[in-house]
Amino acid sequence: MACMCVASCFLACLAKMSIGKLTPEEGARLLHLWSARLLRSIGARLNTSGDPPAHGLIVSNHLSYLDIFAFSAVAPCAFVSKEEIRSWPVIGRIASLAGCVFIDRATRSQAHLVQPQMKTALANGSRLILFPEGTSSDGRSVLPFHSSLLEPVVAMQVPVAIAHISYSLSDGDPATEACYWGEMKMLPHVIRLLSKKRLEINLRFANRGQIFSNRKEAARELREQILEMGQASSISL
Repeated sequence: MACMCVASCFLACLAKMSIGKLTPEEGARLLHLWSARLLRSIGARLNTSGDPPAHGLIVSNHLSYLDIFAFSAVAPCAFVSKEEIRSWPVIGRIASLAGCVFIDRATRSQAHLVQPQMKTALANGSRLILFPEGTSSDGRSVLPFHSSLLEPVVAMQVPVAIAHISYSLSDGDPATEACYWGEMKMLPHVIRLLSKKRLEINLRFANRGQIFSNRKEAARELREQILEMGQASSISL
């Protein structure tokens, strides 16, 4: 069922492109529609708190490939994503059509090369999701943030909002069976995840954005705020 949803999303994108150019906004809306269906098809329950801003940058911790579908299910958005996602079957193409900005995190200069693309997306009023940790983790903490990708919002004085995502399983350990990190292999991970009885996705948004004048200060403060949000989320669950 999950595979059918992903395939249907891709076919919907192709159908739209056959009658005209698919804009990033249209791609993001299609991804929004089909992400909600995908999560339902795998039996995932998405719990949200707060509302995402209508546009601008949202920074969040990063745990899994599922993060993209969770954020997209809440509202149409684009992502600053690692380059590997572009090569993923079907998903990579959908992400490209939705206006995602891809970065090769193995190349130090790439952070500067994607900054113009981020500025364009933000100037066009996109809702852009950034995972400043640079990689996913097991969710037990939040890794240090890379400040270079925050330079566009500092230069443009764009408000930055925060979000926190976490996963819980009724019959397993989310750190190893929902989160996807390190040297894990995707296919075995997906198969194991689909065998679970119930997956809960908890996504919290802050109620306001912040403007920063220094990217390193922004990276430090945003990480601390997301850590606090995660702790508050754990207490309330």
